[in-house]
Amino acid sequence: MRKRVYITMMVTILMLTFISCSKDNEIQNQDTIRVNIAALYDELGIRDEMTQALASGNYLLTDTLLVYDASGSLVKKLGSESHSLEPLTFNVKGLANGSYTLVLWQTARSASGNRSWKLFGEEQLSTAILGETSAPLSYAFSAGYALATVAAKGGKLVQTLTPMAIGSIVDMRVNNLTAMHDATALSLWGTHSGYYTGIRLAPNLNADARWYTDHDTTFLGRIAQLPVGQASGMFFTLYHGNIPLELWADKGDDEEYVTDISHSSLPVGGQSICYFDMGRRSWQPPFLGAADAFTAWKADRDTNIPVTDPLLQWGCSFKDVQNYVFGKMWYWPGNDELEYWEDPFKSWHGWWWVSKSLTEQYLFETKDGQNLRYVVCYCWDETVPAQTRDNLLQHQGFQATGNTVQLGSENLNQYLSADGATEALTSFFDGGYWIIVYRPVN
Repeated sequence: MRKRVYITMMVTILMLTFISCSKDNEIQNQDTIRVNIAALYDELGIRDEMTQALASGNYLLTDTLLVYDASGSLVKKLGSESHSLEPLTFNVKGLANGSYTLVLWQTARSASGNRSWKLFGEEQLSTAILGETSAPLSYAFSAGYALATVAAKGGKLVQTLTPMAIGSIVDMRVNNLTAMHDATALSLWGTHSGYYTGIRLAPNLNADARWYTDHDTTFLGRIAQLPVGQASGMFFTLYHGNIPLELWADKGDDEEYVTDISHSSLPVGGQSICYFDMGRRSWQPPFLGAADAFTAWKADRDTNIPVTDPLLQWGCSFKDVQNYVFGKMWYWPGNDELEYWEDPFKSWHGWWWVSKSLTEQYLFETKDGQNLRYVVCYCWDETVPAQTRDNLLQHQGFQATGNTVQLGSENLNQYLSADGATEALTSFFDGGYWIIVYRPVN
């Protein structure tokens, strides 16, 4: 009896081992394409948001694998939908020996079936275009793709694909939108410069040739839109690089221009914050940039420190000042060439708007912009809190001396820098306007 049981156990073990080895061989002989689907959302900084969106049941991830042969013809197309960010595997069977190009594109669709992306011309790799079908795009509809050239031989092809973003996230934020009468929403618009509706998937294209614009599309370049009552929202856009952007207030069927964001840049991949306070539109321009820079910028604004912060490098050149101003978040030139100011300055000046009501004016000894001698800052809006001037001086390290100094026919209050090398002379005009004149003490 014991011998019979032993033989039965041995047979069972051998059969299980055979079945296990057969399955292992079967898996190893399959063409396995593994997809790291979480990488796209890690790159964009929205992994937590996408996890929550999928958990809500309102969205499904969609991954599409396209296999092209050496001639660029589509030979296989596989798709998958999922509710999590766990890695995904495609098993591709029946490929003949040879070279293949794998294209994997990834996005999400709504649970109701709404899709914001479509693949056009997929039959040939040379004509394949991934294009958007709506705008603006919620962060949940972010899109990315991956390319790989592989060789299939003996039925074994193992490859990992990591989709990377074709655009970026704009974290749109707005305060005090109701400060504009009848405004129903604030929209961030891209201009015709840099307007793209898709990307070509052929791997041999350079960066410029890869981007695609459908000039017949009915979708406009709205990047983000926040209605009254919604202070923030995250959106996905194909706009990238140094491009002019604009903020417009929606007013029912009408619109009103608010301001431009001319000196900004959007990355491909990653995330930017776009922030605007409608209640301070005169003296606080919009912010567009990285999160860490926004934290410092917003802290200054919340303590009523104005954006004007001029270069006080005495003796420097106009070129030095230009380089400094061009590094600001927002600016607009006030004059095209240096102009001569009479008494009391007797200097050549060039100036810039740094908000809708704040200017920085730089005065040089020579017509060609040598030897910075004075800097003058004006506030032209009486609604700007008067305390902002004193906040600026304190931020710059100036302290009031209690003395007055005559400049021309005006008596101005004197402040000194911490090192005593620069004085700031201030005055308020009728109606609440203020001025600060900076100059070397000697």
